[in-house]
Amino acid sequence: MRLHVFHLLVLSLAGHLAAQSLTTFQGTVQDSTGAPVEGAFVSFYSNAGTAPVAALRTGSSGRFAASLPEGRYVLQARAQGFRQVIQVVEVGTGRPDTTIVLDVDGVRQSVFVTAEASPQTIDEISKSTSLLDRTEILERNEYSIAESLRTMPGIQIRNLGGPGQQTTLRARGLRSDAAAVLIDGFRFRDTATTQGDASSFFQALNIVNPGRIEVLHGSGSSLYGTNAVGGVVNVVTDPGGGSLHGDAQVEGGALGLLRGRTSVGGSALQNRLLYSGGLLHLNVMSGVDGNDRARSNGAQGFMRYALRPSLFATVRYWGSDDFVQPNASPTASGLPAANIPNTTIVNAIPNVTFLPSRDDPDNRRASRFHSAAFSLQQAPSARLNWQASYHRITTDRTFQNGPAGPGFQPLTSNSSGFKGSIDTADARITVRPTPWYALTAGYEFERESFLNSDDNREFGPSRVATRTTVGQDAHAGYVQNQFMLLDRRLQISVSGRSQTFRLRRPQFVTTGVANNYDTVLQKAPPRALTGDVALSYFLPSAGLKLRAHGGNSYRAPALYERYGSGFYYDTFSNAVVFSPYGDPRLAPDRYNSFDAGVDQYLFRDKVRVSGTYFYTRMVQLIAFDGAASVVNPATDPFLRFGGYFNGSGGISRGVELETQVQPRRGTMLRGSYTHTNVDNDRDLQVRGFFTGFTVPAHTFTFTANQQLGRRTSFNFDLYRASEYFNPLSAAGRARAYRYPGITKADFVISRQLNRSENRPLFLYVKVDNFLNQEYFENGFRSPRATWITGLRMSFQ
Repeated sequence: MRLHVFHLLVLSLAGHLAAQSLTTFQGTVQDSTGAPVEGAFVSFYSNAGTAPVAALRTGSSGRFAASLPEGRYVLQARAQGFRQVIQVVEVGTGRPDTTIVLDVDGVRQSVFVTAEASPQTIDEISKSTSLLDRTEILERNEYSIAESLRTMPGIQIRNLGGPGQQTTLRARGLRSDAAAVLIDGFRFRDTATTQGDASSFFQALNIVNPGRIEVLHGSGSSLYGTNAVGGVVNVVTDPGGGSLHGDAQVEGGALGLLRGRTSVGGSALQNRLLYSGGLLHLNVMSGVDGNDRARSNGAQGFMRYALRPSLFATVRYWGSDDFVQPNASPTASGLPAANIPNTTIVNAIPNVTFLPSRDDPDNRRASRFHSAAFSLQQAPSARLNWQASYHRITTDRTFQNGPAGPGFQPLTSNSSGFKGSIDTADARITVRPTPWYALTAGYEFERESFLNSDDNREFGPSRVATRTTVGQDAHAGYVQNQFMLLDRRLQISVSGRSQTFRLRRPQFVTTGVANNYDTVLQKAPPRALTGDVALSYFLPSAGLKLRAHGGNSYRAPALYERYGSGFYYDTFSNAVVFSPYGDPRLAPDRYNSFDAGVDQYLFRDKVRVSGTYFYTRMVQLIAFDGAASVVNPATDPFLRFGGYFNGSGGISRGVELETQVQPRRGTMLRGSYTHTNVDNDRDLQVRGFFTGFTVPAHTFTFTANQQLGRRTSFNFDLYRASEYFNPLSAAGRARAYRYPGITKADFVISRQLNRSENRPLFLYVKVDNFLNQEYFENGFRSPRATWITGLRMSFQ
């Protein structure tokens, strides 16, 4: 299927659908005393998409009126200083008016899209979820999506050396490639990275203009395809709407950090056009060791236009250009052999049993990504809506490393480049034949391309240069059934997905080395079949929801895992040599998972308590052998000295607990605890060691925000994780290094300098790791106590 044919079909369908009459839905937003709330944002979400189809603000009388096609909508009402209200409304049912009451206390609510790929209220969700809204993100003043997620249950963030350095995301104890990242509901991943996931750019996803961050815990492959195994993180940008609003921020402090950010949003043409945008510049001029420079320039944009009363065209963009100076990886090489005990488990003692990350002055990484999407959405009737979209991602990463720096370095400055692109076309239709049943069916076409170039830049016969170009097409069909029974108290969701792959003929150009893949029969990965079943039952009188969710999921082998190559240090020849790593015969990773839990609301919704038990069976995983213990060059058909192979799986199980408390206006408390137990079927990385690596058994987080008077606020974050293990080669063999637990506490104090309600100006101070703890994440030195101060102004 060609993309231009897809576009013609979409435009033809849009052109032949008749215009639809509108119905006025109006009402009043009040506080608990009955007084009107001026300036409240009121948004209406239809059955698809992450952005509202209408967004407006109330006037001095608290009144609002929206012209909408008949049908079901999720209404969201919010105002500064009040608890957000979410409710389902039926437009066209004959109700002339409605009243929305905003309370000053109670836990925050929000529209949630990721659980079923359509807007839902919290009561309707039948899966385990967590959410960060824009208010909490800005109150904590985190610079990145990763640091914002650190307090979420079941989510593990590892930052290897400070701002801009490599950062990984894990969900429910699974590998980083088992978590999917979405931007406004569209998959974000780098087809040229090692596992074909988002990990190579996760540290580049910084705060620009956020709306909210949604987290779906557990399997999501039937909705979102590859990588959606242990969880899905959906970064929803600001959807705009209402009158002109925005903010501007500038800050600076320790590590030589400077950050400037601005955003704007609003509506025009009588609310037919909704828009938002944002810009970011982040500059780290020194970093942890004084030579860890990093830079990020980011931009976001959103625009939705009502072509007809029920036909919407939407354009989205997010791009980032980044540069970072990575450090040399932790090592035990060069230490006295007497420092390393003759045991499988070694306590990680810096400069005794291992050398932490050290400055590598000529090590560079430059990268950029562009993610752009266009979609059409229409609801021809209250029982039918359709959506068609096109999404393109381009990624580009370049690594350069020279002879300077500690340990073993190349003779000259070598270079590795990775370029990728993914084009995705999607069309889906939702039918609601009855108020209690909805059927969604869709088709997705994805084309991905990958370019890997390596060059050691040596002269004469020692030069090795390769250039590999690989492409793959994927076709997927999916279906979802949603049942809303017993006055919507019982929610049942059944979904399935079938995906097939077709490999395009790879192209190889080599200098100074043989092409080990040229004679291999090219074979596409096998078909992937996934399914999910989720159900929940809500007892309104008790404020209790019971839920369960089970399914199977997969991760398709990345093109790099099948055809990638690179340079490594050979301890026998004491030289940096080239080797292919990929295996074209690889099969996908496969998982089976189940979770069950409860959500309890107490004290008139001022307290929300959630608990979930989860179990994930890792049936088969792709592993990397760096010690030639499984991949033997004497028998390997590609003459590899190490590389990827289909290994065994394991089990991850545990408990996620979360509590949110908002007892009164100006006070918000959130706490979570996660217990994770991961065991592998085989001791592939360290002989005799089966426990999962880099996963702490216990994690505790706590967040508090307190308003001190009318103009001052205080925010506190605490992250505590127990000890964990990470593999490292020492004294001639791989060992399991035991790293101590981490305690990280941050606080922010903010003071409004003026008395304006429409243009408040804030001065703030933030201290990260104010307990001044020294810790090493996977052996990389992390910043001790650091501070920043800045100004932020908003307008509305």
